[in-house]
Amino acid sequence: MMTRNLAIGEVLNNQQLGEVFLCAPQGGMRRAKRTNTLTLISDKTKLYDDRVDGDIYHYTGMGQSGDQKLSGQNLTLAESDTNEVEIHFFEVLKSKEYTYRGQVQLAGEPYQDRQKDQDDKDRLVWIFPLRLLDSNATFTKIPTALNVEQEFQEKFQEEIQEELEEIKQVEGLPIEQTEKERLIKARIGQGKFKKLLLQRESKCALCGVDDPRLLIASHIKPWSTSTNDERLDVHNGLLLCPNHDALFDKKFISFNDKGEIKILKTVSETVQTFMNVHDKMRTRLTTKQLGYMKGHYESLV
Repeated sequence: MMTRNLAIGEVLNNQQLGEVFLCAPQGGMRRAKRTNTLTLISDKTKLYDDRVDGDIYHYTGMGQSGDQKLSGQNLTLAESDTNEVEIHFFEVLKSKEYTYRGQVQLAGEPYQDRQKDQDDKDRLVWIFPLRLLDSNATFTKIPTALNVEQEFQEKFQEEIQEELEEIKQVEGLPIEQTEKERLIKARIGQGKFKKLLLQRESKCALCGVDDPRLLIASHIKPWSTSTNDERLDVHNGLLLCPNHDALFDKKFISFNDKGEIKILKTVSETVQTFMNVHDKMRTRLTTKQLGYMKGHYESLV
């Protein structure tokens, strides 16, 4: 057990934390055999995509590069229902300040999910659902990317509708359909639709190009077959670099329900090399994006 009791909400520095638990001075999961404790630190200023659902904290395991393994401290946490190790939980909301939330226990079976590692590469991580033992204690709920996106979309709803009206005017011009589509795509590329996508992703969904001037707001379900609501629904969009936008727009590539890329068989290896696309690529898609992607993907298979 820890060397002294802590009050819920008490803030420690790193040295004090080590003195209380007799643990190492670094790491997000700190095992201390002398106090038979495992200290978990959820650092909101760093890499992991932890989240709170109700009173359950979904805590990402240890390992910043490559697939995480169910070994070491991850295994200690996974077996904490039977190994009698005390699990204590801290949050870092401000650098170098560790706020004590209390003792926790597993609220369900650990499961695997996909996140980006420190090199921005897709990898498997272990997620541990946790519940606080003290019913009066609470986790801090940090706004998720989806919350921010919804707030942003609501804030600019009027401007988005104005943009839609401008695009409708383009559709009514007495010009060729191909020219209409070009003008519409250019308008979308510099409007609120793109800004919404930049708010969520800020880089190409495949290669990581992050210069906004080079990124294209690509519709998953084509503009021509979308309803007005679908045309400016941010979930019906992907940010792509020019190469990957061209491949996606012409339906040479698509993505399955796991975000794994599908490349049309007629795309040669030479083209794949020069367009920087290969069959190991994958992207992260929301549930709503997957709904739009289904028709796009089925047109390739």
